[in-house]
Amino acid sequence: MEITKESGEGTSLPAGDCVTGPSACRHLFSTVIFKLRSGLHFNLEDAVLTKVFEGETDHLVPSTSEALVSSEVFTVAGRMVGHSFLHGGPSLPGISPAVLHVLFGGSPESAPVTLEDCPDMDIRDSITLLDSNNKAEFCDSISSLCMSWNLPAPNVAGRNCLSKQLLQHAVLGRTMTQISCFRRGLEETGVWPLLTQRPDVVPLLFPRESEAQITSHMLLDHIVWPSAITVIYENYMELKDDEDEEEDKGDICRISGYLRMFIENASSAELKSLLKFWTGWEMPAEKMKVEILDAALPSSLACFEKLRLPRHYVKFNTFRDELQACLSTVHSSFEFS
Repeated sequence: MEITKESGEGTSLPAGDCVTGPSACRHLFSTVIFKLRSGLHFNLEDAVLTKVFEGETDHLVPSTSEALVSSEVFTVAGRMVGHSFLHGGPSLPGISPAVLHVLFGGSPESAPVTLEDCPDMDIRDSITLLDSNNKAEFCDSISSLCMSWNLPAPNVAGRNCLSKQLLQHAVLGRTMTQISCFRRGLEETGVWPLLTQRPDVVPLLFPRESEAQITSHMLLDHIVWPSAITVIYENYMELKDDEDEEEDKGDICRISGYLRMFIENASSAELKSLLKFWTGWEMPAEKMKVEILDAALPSSLACFEKLRLPRHYVKFNTFRDELQACLSTVHSSFEFS
């Protein structure tokens, strides 16, 4: 990874130098979890972006890509999630409850599979047709699907049972190998005994998407706002006369107000980007410090959980636009940190 401003020890580094320390570790775990959720840039099966988990929010299931299975990507994914958990990092939200049921030892037959768990829309349409009261003849696509999965031929009498079999196979039958590999990766990190003996820990590792959202109150409760008495500059600190001191107080209050306004009106995704820019990952630190100083653009000392904001802004819209521009770099580099 690269950094252009300061390292974790506070030493100035030119662009391109390596960086180590807490912020680099946090950035790493944040990046790997982000890649698991958004996809990997593998040149597999002529796809620009290869999804490791597919489907709707809170109904994600492992991809059925044979290339991912043969490459042991799901074992690596289990290691990623386990190590992130051990280091207090981001969790992997949105996994289907049916997949989690089987992952932690439940039988596929008792898994709470729903139609939303099936990421293939064509298969969904076939299952929906079987569940409907339409007495019309079954289409050839359903018969072909049943034959390819070694299931009985469709008929009116057994359509409900067949639809359940199709759904279970589409969600779990085709992903059992992936789930087993994912479990092996978790086991290799050493977290498996805790997860099996403490079921209440599982939701922390695999929360629902709504439980992984970041709110403004979660950030505001951890922020250490700058003092309105003195201003600490980047390279020096000097005493001010009364007129300059009042001006400094005004800058601190104005920029602090802009930041609070940004946080209160930001979406969960924007707040996660702000956290990653500020601390290195999407997890609030115990004390998240703010510093107002002379600078061109917002920056941060992620190792010290410190956000550094320029004092020159006089309009909130300008502050918001430039802060958002800096936050847009968090998934690629330390360019503005």
